[in-house]
Amino acid sequence: MDAAGDDEGGGPMTYAEIEQYFNSLGLEGPTAQQRIDCIFSIIISLLPPRLVPAPEAAGDDSDDDSFSLTSSDSEASGSGADPLALHPAAIGDGTDHISRLPDALLSNIISRLPTLEAARTVVLSTRWRGVWAATPLLVDDAHLVGADGPSGIPIVRAVSRCVAAHPGPVRSVRVTRVSFYCQEYVLQRLLADLADKGVQDLILFNRPWPLNMPLPEDILRCASLERLYLGVWQFPEINSAHLPLFNKLRDIGLFHCIVRDESVNALLAHCPKLEVLSIVLSYGSPSRLHIVSRSLRVAVDWNSTLDEVVVQDAPCLERLILQTLERRRPIKIVGAPRLEVLGFLDLNLHELQIGGTVIRAGMNVRARTTVPSLKILAVTVHFTRNQEAKMLPTLFKCFPHLEALHVLAIPSKSIDSDHDLEFWESLCSCECLESHLKTVMIHGCLVHSNEIGFLQYIIREGKVLKAVGVDPSPNNSFAIDFVLASFGENDAASSDVSSGESDGDSDAASSGVSSGDVFHARVDGRFLFQNAIDMTLDNPFCVDDVLVS
Repeated sequence: MDAAGDDEGGGPMTYAEIEQYFNSLGLEGPTAQQRIDCIFSIIISLLPPRLVPAPEAAGDDSDDDSFSLTSSDSEASGSGADPLALHPAAIGDGTDHISRLPDALLSNIISRLPTLEAARTVVLSTRWRGVWAATPLLVDDAHLVGADGPSGIPIVRAVSRCVAAHPGPVRSVRVTRVSFYCQEYVLQRLLADLADKGVQDLILFNRPWPLNMPLPEDILRCASLERLYLGVWQFPEINSAHLPLFNKLRDIGLFHCIVRDESVNALLAHCPKLEVLSIVLSYGSPSRLHIVSRSLRVAVDWNSTLDEVVVQDAPCLERLILQTLERRRPIKIVGAPRLEVLGFLDLNLHELQIGGTVIRAGMNVRARTTVPSLKILAVTVHFTRNQEAKMLPTLFKCFPHLEALHVLAIPSKSIDSDHDLEFWESLCSCECLESHLKTVMIHGCLVHSNEIGFLQYIIREGKVLKAVGVDPSPNNSFAIDFVLASFGENDAASSDVSSGESDGDSDAASSGVSSGDVFHARVDGRFLFQNAIDMTLDNPFCVDDVLVS
């Protein structure tokens, strides 16, 4: 479904059109609202964990009408009563030792408290009010909701009051539980305050409906932002009047947002420190991702309906992560001299182009159609489809320095492949297999002869292969046995063994494997979104791989 743009490119679909589309899918099954709620739940599940966990609700504390963030409204502070006297220490001399701590340490303590509890420290003394005022504010709407669930308007008011009452700066604001529909003034005031108070980290989601609610242009004034995740908004158009943009922004995620191609291009071109860009569940807008950036290191297309992805000029790009819906599109790599990670490259849906040349199975690979920097590749393949299976040896030549390969084998009931073991046995080696490929992970089951033939080819020609991963499914028993035999290990969890000491059959004995580990690859083709953008992980496609036992 092209939920954000029609087939003729006539602009974003309206709420009524989307609702009509969902309802037209049939009288039985989920309603339009239920379908959108499901999409929203998926989006929320991709977000990073909270900086401070949400506290358990405690009676009336969740009632918005009962709390105040302004110290002048506090009866305790206005009466002159000593709050510590109301709560004497269980042991000790009753001296307030905590308040004697340095301001920096007290500020650190406050920064680790939930939003409401941090604000309530102002009633302790004028000293604590000063510390709270100097502590960067953390606001999370999960801290402001009771056990009975979210209540839209009170939480919107509470979030706005938190930001307005605090003199700044603002460290982090996370809002994912409310709808801003009919709350446009509160939304605009909130963004204006965040811009004025130097917000650093903002996660701002609008509970649908509507899907095309405009995000105020004040978002473009938040120049201090370092991370920005936006969900279910119509992003404002960016023009010359808004430049320069976010000078400190390093990570931006657009989740189910309507955003023009030109605005995405402007973000890439005018955010000088931007390292991570994620387009998530975006339907039709933007229509294409055209990467021209001097700083970008990670680009993610996650279940969106982009028409194409073009890496035009990205000297620092290290990762191009793809999680694709059932929609064909070209993936064009023109200028990415540092690209190290690519996947999942769907050999059915993606048309790979390198240096302006379409990569086809069996083609003569020249230097201009190679990416020597690539070290980790993940592919999705139907081995029973001739052209997809034959693309794999061609990709080895396109990525001559490949070190880790992930293969998601998709099962198919119909077989249109005319090749079998003879095809793989006839193949020669290449630079990738001879000198670089060290790890192969097979996600899914290898059952047909051509699938087993691929595995035999990899192990036979992989002269420096060190680790092989296989899915632990019972349907994969033949592949597991073959891998274990090829590594000369039939009953151990892992080992370093010589192929010359192999107890396997003659095919295993002639394997190019010199030593290695055998792993269970439990990944079913999905991988965590946060892994994809986590640059501390060497391999984002490894999620739950454990040793064979």
